[in-house]
Parts: sequence; C-alpha cells; structure tokens
Amino acid sequence: MSAREWVLGIDFGTSNTAAAHTGPVSGSVEALQLSHNRTTMSSSVFVESPDRIAVGDVAADRAEANPAGFLPAPKRAVSQGVVNVNGYDIPTSVPVAAVLESVMARATGAHDGTAPSELVLTHPEAWSPREIQILLDAATKLGLDTSTIKTVSEPRAAAHYYSRTNTLAPGTKIAVFDFGGGTLDIAVLEANEHGTFDVVAARGDNGLGGKNFDAFLRRWVDQQLEVRDPDLLDYLRSQAPMEVRYALDDSIRRAKELLSEAPSATITVTGGDGRSEKFQITREEFEELITPALDKAVTLTQATLADAHVTDPSQLEALYLTGGSSRIPLVHEHLKDLGPIATLDDPKTVVAQGALAAAAPIVRGLAAPAAGPAPAFIPPSAPAAPPAAGPAGGYGAPAAPPAAAGPVGGYGAPPAPGTPPPSRPGPEPAAAAEPGRGPKKSILIAAAAAVVVAIGAGIGVFALGGGEDPVDTTAAPVASDGGGAAAVPASSGDGDGDDGTVPSTKEAVVAALPSALRSEVENCKTIGETENGGLRLQCPFKEYSALPEGLTDDSYLTIIVSVDVKQAKKDLIAIRQGYRSEPANEINEIVEDTARTAAAHITGPGVSDSYSFSYANSATGVMVFFTRAVSEDAAKTFLNRAGLIN
Repeated sequence: MSAREWVLGIDFGTSNTAAAHTGPVSGSVEALQLSHNRTTMSSSVFVESPDRIAVGDVAADRAEANPAGFLPAPKRAVSQGVVNVNGYDIPTSVPVAAVLESVMARATGAHDGTAPSELVLTHPEAWSPREIQILLDAATKLGLDTSTIKTVSEPRAAAHYYSRTNTLAPGTKIAVFDFGGGTLDIAVLEANEHGTFDVVAARGDNGLGGKNFDAFLRRWVDQQLEVRDPDLLDYLRSQAPMEVRYALDDSIRRAKELLSEAPSATITVTGGDGRSEKFQITREEFEELITPALDKAVTLTQATLADAHVTDPSQLEALYLTGGSSRIPLVHEHLKDLGPIATLDDPKTVVAQGALAAAAPIVRGLAAPAAGPAPAFIPPSAPAAPPAAGPAGGYGAPAAPPAAAGPVGGYGAPPAPGTPPPSRPGPEPAAAAEPGRGPKKSILIAAAAAVVVAIGAGIGVFALGGGEDPVDTTAAPVASDGGGAAAVPASSGDGDGDDGTVPSTKEAVVAALPSALRSEVENCKTIGETENGGLRLQCPFKEYSALPEGLTDDSYLTIIVSVDVKQAKKDLIAIRQGYRSEPANEINEIVEDTARTAAAHITGPGVSDSYSFSYANSATGVMVFFTRAVSEDAAKTFLNRAGLIN
C-alpha cells in the first residue's frame, strides 16, 4: 500500500454507524470520528426528497417539523426492497447510501479528499444475498470502482479483530456477543486452516438492544414524575416540542452510559416554563430494571452455544463482547458462566476495525491471520458441521425467477423456500404486482427501479456460506449457472443429494422429502433454483389427499419444496434468528423438532387473514414454503403430519 492509499471499513448499524480507517499519519487502523467527539453517528435519515436526504443528528432535528420524512433505522427496511418515506416510494438502497455517503465525506476529509483504495462493509450474518446486494447497490453510489468494495459479516469481522493478536489453531471456537443499540446478535465461530472463520451457529433478537434500556429508564422517569410533578409529565407526553424530548432522551442515554462506571447518575427533565426536575438513579436500580432483558439475552446465548454443540465453557477460547451495550457491567456478570469474557476499550468500533483486519490483513497495525492463503475477501465457507450447525446467511433463497419476479419487497411470485412470506402473501402462483405507491408521489426512478427489479429476478446475487470454496462478495456480480448464486460444484455423484451434491432432477428432489409428504404430491414443476443450483419445485397435492386437510380453504393447493443442505443450514439459523419477521403479524412463532435439526417459522395473519410458514432441515437439506394456511394450529398440524417437525 502506497503512502497515499488507505482503506475504509463501515459498520452500518441499526441505531448507530461506526467506521475505521488506516490513519493518514500512522498508517494503522484507527476508529474514525463521525460526530463531534464520538466515534459513532446515528443511522437515522430524513428524506425531504429522494435526492435530498439528511443523516444523523440533522435528520433527527428535521423530524420535528415533518415526522413523515423521518426513517430512524434504515437497516430495518433493507429486506423490504422499497420503503415509503414522506410520500415517496424509494429503493431501500437510497437511504442506506445517504448514511454511507456521510461516513465517506468525513473519511475522505481526513485524507485530503483522496478516496479509499478499498471499502469494506459489514452486515448481519443472517442477511440473504438479496439484502447484501442492496447494501452493495448503496455503496456503488459513492463513486468507487465496484471491484474495491467488499463485504464481511459482523461476527466474522469481530472474530478477526480478536484474532489479530491471538493466533487461533484450526478448530478453536470463539463466540461473539454483539449487543448494539437496536439488536442483539450472537454467533459461534470456528477458526479454519485458512486463517479465517466458519460460522457454526448464530441467533439474534431484532428487538433487543440499548434502546430497550433507554425505554426502561424513561418509564422509570415517568413513574418518578407521577409522584413529584404530574403536570410536567403531562407536558412531556402531550405538548413538549421535539427538542425537549430529545434533551430528555440524551440525558437518559448519558446516565445509562455513566452507570457503567459510576454508582449513580442524574437524569434532568426540563419543562416548557423553564422549570426542571432532577432524578438520581443508582446502578442497583438500573440493574433491576434491565435484568429481565438480560435474562432473555442469556437464554438466547445458551441456545446459540447449544446449536454449536458447546456444552462447557472450556470449549470456547473466548466469549467476545462487542457493541455499545456490552459495556454494562451486569452484562458481563450474566454471561461470565458461559465462557471466558473478552472485551475491548471501544466495543462500538470493534466490528468496523475488524472488517479491515479480515479483508485487508496486510494493513499496517494489524497482525496477519494464521499461515495459509490470504484471500482479499472473507470466505464464508460452510463447515462440514453436524446438523443444525452451519453458516448463517439469512433466508438465503434467491428471489423468484424472472418470469414472475416483482420488485424486491413487492408481492410477486411466491418466495423461495426458506424465505419468510411477504407482507401481503398472495396465492401461488402469482403474477408480479407493483408495490403500493405513496399518497403524494412515486419516485421509482428508472435506474434505481431497474436495480431493484434485477435483484428481484435473481441477478447478481452472492453465495454466502454456500460452498467449501471462497466466494468473492464484492459488488461485481458473481458468475452463475443460470439461477443460483454460484454454479453447482462439479461432482461425480448421481445427483440425488446423498453425496453432498444438490439433487439435479425433479424426481430426486421429491425422493428426498419425508415419505408422508412425498407420497401426497404429484406433477411438480420447476419454478427456480436454490443458491447452489438445486431445483425449486411447486408441487400440487393429489386430488383426494388427506394430508393437507384443514390446512387451507383453497381448492387448488400447492406447496413449494427444494433440497440443498448448504442453504438449509443457513436458513435454519436465520429462521431461529427471525431477522425478517413481519412486526405487524399477530403470530410470529418458531417451532423445532426434538433433534433440533429442523425448524419452521410461522407468521400471520396477513392481509388475507392467512398464515405462512418457512421450513428448513439442516440434516436432509429439505426446505418447504407454504402460504394461505387458515391458522397457526393448522400450520403446526400439517408440519407434524408431513413428517417435517416431529
């Protein structure tokens, strides 16, 4: 790397974004200052129009005048493909690009306007190829050569940060507990012979993070005000302008952070007439408030360790804590019995710095990985793991085939097996439909719309954890065999899937299904492919079959099936994480078999009062998707009858 060349890593978070770069003076990896005296910035945006988007604190300030233009967490909208903000329907890559551009502006300012020679972006382990492509689409708006843009999952980045000064022998396991402002993600990784890591288990909670603790403190403040000054409480709830509410939120956040170091902290509440109230809260009171949430986090961690067959703390080299919320002492106390705790001075920037350690091991200031081939990307190789242990990749099925593809997040052809139902499930098969237009204006700009439709058609997606060989996750499309993210590996097998290949014929796919299901379907037709080139079939039930009895009121009944062990392992992890669940659904439940090698995600009711389920089995590779079940119980009964969940 020449004196003027530098690299940039961006950890685009749900609540906050962090970044790291090779410093212009030291040449070693440093956290990048993103807002005043902080190494993070808010990920929120304010959309005045698709080409005028404010970011961070400025966005929050603009939200007071027009709340409809405020998007507090663009990352949560990525899976939708299209989001309506301020009356505009815009691709979700647009607000993401605004956040990345803000980071890029600060970074290039620190390097005399010179663009980075390489950009590394992080993402959740459970994100699908489609979601990662949206992140990459956002990055292409920065004006960089696409060959210089790379991605790495967040736990892999954190693991590489840890291992930069700790050489890990192949087979060594570490766990990453990433506790951020909006989400909790847990992963167990195993070092491999290439000096990188395989993710063997991962789970997450999309609604558990530091923001929950802020909410607990706000509720505590309200309770104090009810006793001391109910008029001030009423003012805060009904009349207070945005700046007063933000001031209280900031006071609560600072008190929360101080309680990690001090035995008590003060929260200030200001009224409209200039009066104010101050409340002192002790660390013990705060810990009592957050204990139920931490108990939930511990349970999730234990389940993830069980998925990875870690039954004793001695099996972990380290339980590595990242994310701002991991600073809280009670978090350490709750987790100490699960493994040896490892922490850093600035857990908020660990993932961003680790991204550079993972993607650019030659950077000065970072130790190279263990001996072995050093790829210029993070190989998300799938370990040869026992059932239920595989790299996460989210609901990694490619989008519907071009003939029926609609815009990402739209209501086109039925999703692939392992993909949760869209927010408006429709009958199978279904023609593509336009996403709903905003009440004021619609701005699916031709070029942006083309990008979104191309993604929906399965173009330029990437195999994450889908093979033993490294797969380059750069912005340049990966060569495909026509429908999957990567060509099917050459094999001398017979194509029935028993030898590790994906079944290559309709007959082989059907033969891999449980007998109770296999005997009740007929006349299956190919509607697409899995990530690794396996066939995705739509199978009608036999006319007088009793298997689907009570499942649906529809007379024409079909189910979507496929077989792909590598993808099923990823989908199983993502099902357990529930990353892309629909928050409006009344039912959002996960059911598993007793062996914990298979799980199904049931959601509903949709707008048509129907329920859907996505199923994956990491042992057999079977994946099943069905929509339009009449109830949650009907879905569970069918899963049991069909021999999918026992």
